[in-house]
Amino acid sequence: MVAAASAVLALLTSGTGVAAAGEAPAGIKYVALGDSRAAGPFIDTRSHRDFCMRSDQNYPSKLARMIGAASFTDVTCIAARTENIVDRPQQLGPTVSQPQIDAVTPDTDLVTISIGGVGSNHVVITREGCMAWTPDTDRHCRDNPDIEQKAVEGIATAGPKVDRVIGAIRAKAPHARIVIIGHGGAIGNRGCWPSVPYSDEDAKWLVGYFDRFNQIYRDAAAHHGATFVDIGRAAVDGGHDPCAAPQDKWFEGLIPTSEAQPIHFNERGMQAVADMIAADLPR
Repeated sequence: MVAAASAVLALLTSGTGVAAAGEAPAGIKYVALGDSRAAGPFIDTRSHRDFCMRSDQNYPSKLARMIGAASFTDVTCIAARTENIVDRPQQLGPTVSQPQIDAVTPDTDLVTISIGGVGSNHVVITREGCMAWTPDTDRHCRDNPDIEQKAVEGIATAGPKVDRVIGAIRAKAPHARIVIIGHGGAIGNRGCWPSVPYSDEDAKWLVGYFDRFNQIYRDAAAHHGATFVDIGRAAVDGGHDPCAAPQDKWFEGLIPTSEAQPIHFNERGMQAVADMIAADLPR
């Protein structure tokens, strides 16, 4: 808690304005934006209030508690696209959400965001192109030029959209610390059919694909003075992919062993993201 309090003080005096001498710091004003990877669907479903399926155990909520945020606004929503962040309302059943960026104000200190998967070619590649329908099948998607073309096209399409989102956040909150959470981690360097239904070699190729996809976040972070969190690499290198033991994995496979949407963070993964963000905040 001492470290978290120190982070609060430092964040308020490092790039977000300096508290006047003799005044108590007001605390961090934190806004969380993003899609299902941030919302945490099916994690503690009792906390879901609408079709956006936000969990009070998602990484934004965990981080807000860790840093003792003075104010916390979570507008994350499943299935959100980049345009739903910037300028297009999102409707899920009876739930209509205004563009998420409306929650960001000039005095916002911290913004976290997970976005860019919906509308990319992830589904075409991981499900249609690479998924093995039997345990001894090797789809060889790593050698398929059509799959490679879809990967290249998807990255090229997503890049400008993500950059637009981060630029819009920076324009609304010029002094905020913006933290972008990358993709990857839901597939490691191995398959474990049927929960992670890929041959080992295709799984390794998919890890590389998500590394390549994450370059769009690195570029956007560099362009707009944001921070990139590579949770995918941390999960794979640390043995926290869905093929790991239940107590070790940060992501669930197609057949979850804990409360979480398939192919998404479980609560341990949400905690890992919150820990990585908190560790990167200035002390």
